[in-house]
Parts: sequence; C-alpha cells; structure tokens
Amino acid sequence: MKKVLYVHHSGHMGGAPRSLTYLISHLDKQKFQGNVLTIRNGPAVKLLESGGLPVEVAKGMFPFHGSTVSGMTPKLFIRNLIGALPTYFQAKKYIRKYKPDIIHLNSTCLFQVARAAKKVSPETKVVCHVREPLLNSFAGNILKRMNHKYVDGYISIDQFDSETVDSDGRELDVVYNFVDFKSYNPDVNGAPVRRELGLADDDIVFLYIGRVVHGNGVLDMVNAFNKIAKDNPKFKLIVGGFYFNKNNAYEDKVMQACEGNDQIYPLAFRDDVPQMIAASDVMMCPFVEPHFSRSIIEAASMRKPSIGTNIGGPNELILQGKTGYLFEAGDYDAMAQYMVRIGNDRALHEKLGQQALEFAQENFDARKNTKRTFEFYNRFFVREPV
Repeated sequence: MKKVLYVHHSGHMGGAPRSLTYLISHLDKQKFQGNVLTIRNGPAVKLLESGGLPVEVAKGMFPFHGSTVSGMTPKLFIRNLIGALPTYFQAKKYIRKYKPDIIHLNSTCLFQVARAAKKVSPETKVVCHVREPLLNSFAGNILKRMNHKYVDGYISIDQFDSETVDSDGRELDVVYNFVDFKSYNPDVNGAPVRRELGLADDDIVFLYIGRVVHGNGVLDMVNAFNKIAKDNPKFKLIVGGFYFNKNNAYEDKVMQACEGNDQIYPLAFRDDVPQMIAASDVMMCPFVEPHFSRSIIEAASMRKPSIGTNIGGPNELILQGKTGYLFEAGDYDAMAQYMVRIGNDRALHEKLGQQALEFAQENFDARKNTKRTFEFYNRFFVREPV
C-alpha cells in the first residue's frame, strides 16, 4: 500500500481546499494510505477533515507566493524570503514523520516541501497541483524554476495554468477542477434565498461570487450593470464576496457604485453557495486577470449559463454561444449586452443552461476527475493498473 501525503497551503476557504476535499474523499483506501498536512490553520481545516483523512496543521511553514492570485508586492516578496528556509527545515521533519511514497502539493507555492522531500528521500515522488497561473515576473520565475527542479509531475486545473508553469519535459495532465454533483445539481432549491432577499419569481438574477478585488473586475461589472438596470427593472445583480472591511479601498469603491441602486445586492461571503446559485439565473465572471473560475463550473453543473471575460481560465470553461458568452477584456458594454440578451430571452437562457449542464457532466464531474487524478498516480508513480 502506497502512502500519500497531501500538503495544503492555506487555512482560508476557497476552491483549492474544496477540490482537495473532493479528491481525498474518493481516495481508494485499499491502495493508498493518506494524510493531509496543511501549513495554515483556519476554516479550511474543518472542511479538509470532512474528506475522511487525518489532518495535521503544520508549524513554522509558509507559502512562497508568485501567482496571479497572490499578486506581488515588495512586502510579500520579503515574506517569501523570510519563510523559505524555515519551511524547508520543517518540511523535512514532517516528511520523516509520514514517510510518504507520494507527496501531492496542492499548489506551486509549496516547492520547498518538494525540495525537502528530495533531500530526505530522493525516491519519493512529488506531484504538484497547478491551481493558478504563475506571474510573469521574478517571483513567478522562482516558482517555475524550483518546481522544475524538484517536482516529478504536474496536474493542472486548466490548460492556461499549465502553460504558465511549463512542465519542462515532466509528466503533466490537465484535469479540470471539479464539482460534486451531489451538492451542485439542478435540483437544489434556491427559493429560500430568493425569499430572504425579497426577489420575485420573475426577477432575472445575475450572480457574482468571489473576492471583491480589482483582478476580478467587480467594479467594472457593477458600473456596467448600472447602465442597463433602469431599462431592465426585473434584472437583479447579487455581488457575493464582501468582507465589509473598512480598510479595503477597493471594496469601498464597489460599495459606492452599488449605492442608490436597489437592483444590486451586496453580500458577504456565505456558506450556502449551491443555494445561492440555484436562486440565480446567470453566473458572472468579469475577471481582469486570467484565473480558473470555480463559480462557472458550479453554475454549469446546476444548469446555469455564464458570462465571462475572454481570458485564460474562463475561456476554457465557457463555450461561446453554447454554454454562455465571452466578452473581450475591458469591453464591459459587450458584457452588459450579453446580460440583456440572456435576461430577456427565456428560451435562449434555457438552451444555454442545458448545454452548460451537459458540458459540466463531461468535464467537471468530481467522480470522473478524481479518477483521472488517481490514474495519474498509477501511470507515473505506482505503475499499477487502475
């Protein structure tokens, strides 16, 4: 029986811990003995524990950031440097403790764990899950080169991310991020959320779920919606993801743009994501920076079309004119026109939603994509048939 150590990089909730939880919950206990090591405490720990494997919160370990998600500032880069050596030495201790045959890093920012593994046990195989595009910068190049040096194989959540890390000749599979159809499906009831927010049955609800940050284009989306709202009184826009932090200047700008328009509903992060999607009609993904959008695939699995930016990530998850619409980066007038087109054509909405569901069933089903991940283990590391 092979031992697998999954190493996670954050205590925050998000797509990465949800995907990892799905993965470990499907681990074949007849073939693999699994443990999870997370380098940060937080709400994600409880979620990971629900996957059925023992979870330990590591001490003295830090991520080395360099992706479009983290961004980069001088302060963050200094933190990268300060945390590098402690992470390496602590990782060696945990590797000696668990003695894994395979280490599955849940992000490229954990390359110090791969480095420690090759020092402690060179025969240990390391697979890195590429979950975000690397920055085209000095910091991003550090991540790329260090992963090239110490990682044996890559699993990328989309094609765009895989190209930013570049496998350097090592094994690489693109296995799309996935959803659990037990939780995300067309039968989920969104009526309670509609009642809570005072939404009418015939309101057309556009939903954004994610961080309220510049890279996600939230302010531009709100400004574009303001232009069409008056002529479309049944249109509603839910913006879910506020921290309502008074020290967040960008959130303040978005809130100011929302003020005075009772067709916009600014909400904090919520746990009832499936119910929120069920209560909506169209998912919005107005990203400025390339990145995988979990909300698109979750919406598709619930028979909801999406409107997103034609950049890396969304343009692999939305089929233009079939499962939703893509607009060119910065062209929020086109985004608004697509909102009007879908919002005022129920037959079109139903057609796009059904095709989105079929696309999701083929590409984003947790059962299929976890199987593809374990096939990767077997093909390159275990050398056994699935």
